[in-house]
Amino acid sequence: MQRRGGSCQKIFVIPLLFFLFLCLAAQAETIPGQLIVKFKPGVVKIPKGLTVAAAKAASVSAASVKALGDKYQVVKYRQLYRAALNVRPDWTQLEDIYVVEFPKEKNITTAKADFKKDQNVIDAQADLVVRAFDTIPNDTLLSQQWALTKIKAEKGWDKTTGDANIEIAVLDTGLNYNHEDFSGKVDTTNMYDIVNDDNDPIDDYGHGTAVAGVAGAIGNNSKGIAGLDWKVKILPIKVLNNEGKGSISNVSAGIEYVTALKSTGVNIAVINLSLGQYIADSVLETRCQEAHDAGILVVASAGNENVEAPTYPACYASVLAVAATDQNDQRAIWSAGSASNYGTWVDVAAPGSAITTTDMDGGYSNWDGTSFASPYVAGLASLIKAANPAMTNVQLTNQITSSADSIDSLNPGYEGKLGSGRINAYEALGAILASLSSPTNGEYVRGTKQITGTAGGWDFNSYQVDLLKNGSVEANIISSSTSVDNGTLANWDTTSSDGAYTVRLRVVGTNVSTTDVSVEVVVDNSIPTAEISSPADGATASGAITIVGNAEDVYFDHYVLEYGAGSAPSNYLAISPPGRTVATGEYYSAVANGALGTWETVGLSGPYTLRLIVYSKAGNIKTKTIGLNLSNSGQPTKEIKAMGTLPGTFALPNPLTGEAGNRSTSFVYDLEGNFNTTIYLFDTNGSLVWRNVYLAGENGGKTGVNNPAWDGKNLFGENVPNGTYLYQVTADQKVIGRGKVIVLN
Repeated sequence: MQRRGGSCQKIFVIPLLFFLFLCLAAQAETIPGQLIVKFKPGVVKIPKGLTVAAAKAASVSAASVKALGDKYQVVKYRQLYRAALNVRPDWTQLEDIYVVEFPKEKNITTAKADFKKDQNVIDAQADLVVRAFDTIPNDTLLSQQWALTKIKAEKGWDKTTGDANIEIAVLDTGLNYNHEDFSGKVDTTNMYDIVNDDNDPIDDYGHGTAVAGVAGAIGNNSKGIAGLDWKVKILPIKVLNNEGKGSISNVSAGIEYVTALKSTGVNIAVINLSLGQYIADSVLETRCQEAHDAGILVVASAGNENVEAPTYPACYASVLAVAATDQNDQRAIWSAGSASNYGTWVDVAAPGSAITTTDMDGGYSNWDGTSFASPYVAGLASLIKAANPAMTNVQLTNQITSSADSIDSLNPGYEGKLGSGRINAYEALGAILASLSSPTNGEYVRGTKQITGTAGGWDFNSYQVDLLKNGSVEANIISSSTSVDNGTLANWDTTSSDGAYTVRLRVVGTNVSTTDVSVEVVVDNSIPTAEISSPADGATASGAITIVGNAEDVYFDHYVLEYGAGSAPSNYLAISPPGRTVATGEYYSAVANGALGTWETVGLSGPYTLRLIVYSKAGNIKTKTIGLNLSNSGQPTKEIKAMGTLPGTFALPNPLTGEAGNRSTSFVYDLEGNFNTTIYLFDTNGSLVWRNVYLAGENGGKTGVNNPAWDGKNLFGENVPNGTYLYQVTADQKVIGRGKVIVLN
């Protein structure tokens, strides 16, 4: 998933007044008496069938680890990924990672250092605290769920209300799975309590039940509330305790357990993480990435401390970060110092104020926090998946973020820091779809331009393509009631329009809602100017010729100077700009009645053709040719030498590799004049392997850059064997450079 702008590692300049608050918010809170340790294989083993209560009886084979256990009075070696290994015992890379527990009064820093330097330990880290991102729920039960109307859920339900075969894993404080609004829709087979290491994740705090209700409480059952997805199954994984707190290790174990279930065929589409803290953790990041790579969309809340600093796991690239908004689409503020976090690391926003949802006591209550914005996104993802089963988690992310309603104008000072906007269920479910694939933004167009893209969706009514100038509609290109799926929307005759324009596609739904996409283009139907004023057509010339003329266009791109032997050349050779290191005659500055280039004709005689070609950015072309009679007599009078440095080896590729008949490499060198040139190739014994002669004026013997090729064959057309070869370049029988090439077949 592409992170939307910014970076989790961004350094923020903070006024001094807030320094203490942010320092406290960003401190890593370690869990006393607990380390995450990765041992070398077989150092610690839990006998099969051993109960959790007896886990302290784990077998430790290394004397140094036993000594550390005695020093710190270790009471338990808890295999961290036990739940995942029960599902996937072949994931042996997780076997040797343990949570080592010892008395809380022991110094965690010293213990970490001692374990880390032990020769039987690969790594050791302190376990960190994570918390549910919630504020205290209020006691007022609202009569209606304003958030569902705000995100247009009711219209989205016309498309789908979910699929009971899809699951959302809620990693939280557990779930009151006996609640009337979860009847028959909890995955009781696979639910798990990581905190107590058993199969009963009953909620003893309330946060998890509230979060699950937002995403997936039963809809249309004449009871309580409607979750965003009426039918999705809830998979409760308890990773937080009865205080709404937990450890990085438990969250990591929970994610890995869900990933393991996914690999066995359990249809888990989304993981919701309404929790986090302010310190990045590489283990947690890895677990999130593994879940993402397994095809699960991981969604996390941004936090409630009213700061721009990133939280984790929300800020990881593999996670969709969610901020909270209120009834007015403004960043949610609940009390002094308690408001939705924000930043360029946030991906999207969702309602998170006064959210009516399920309560762990079997009733309903109102909650605030980004914890309740996140499950709206999770529920939306499962709805989209129900409507589009083939969608990947990356496509789900793009669908959610690209269909969100922009709220930047309602949040001055926070533009670009609440993600792409507040989610819109109706739009995200593909109610009306609009996209342009051609022309592209900034493109130069001419003639008849084919406009392609998509105009459709399940609520599609019609579309129109308009041409806008300076923000106002100048012309309607097409209006149609026929949907188009990645095809031709219109054929636009641009010949009556020149200059900068906006091409806008507007798709209209049956309820008259609209969605627009547009691109900025430049129409260029003008023909470039290509003129040669000197030398004159048919003139006799010799030596270095300065070519004068015009190469211009309103939207000029480049021009080319070339020459060829005779009055109707079969091929042309480039007259390169000074200093050019490849054999090309392309010039990228327009010329108005000035010098176009210089052609060194020394060594050439007889009729030649000079050609000027001018290109516009839209691809319009104008060509001018003149004939010249070159009268250079005899041999060149200039000194024979290479201009610049002749490479000591082939330019590209070198070594010469590839399949026979489908490979070549080039000698690249400059000549000061046009000379008959010969390249010789010898093996290391001095025997001639290959030779080629280039006449003055052709590639290999012309003024400026030359790049004659060799295909790896000898004088008899056979592939040369592997090895090192020596070459020599001569002009008029004088050596101007030597080098070598290595052949690898």
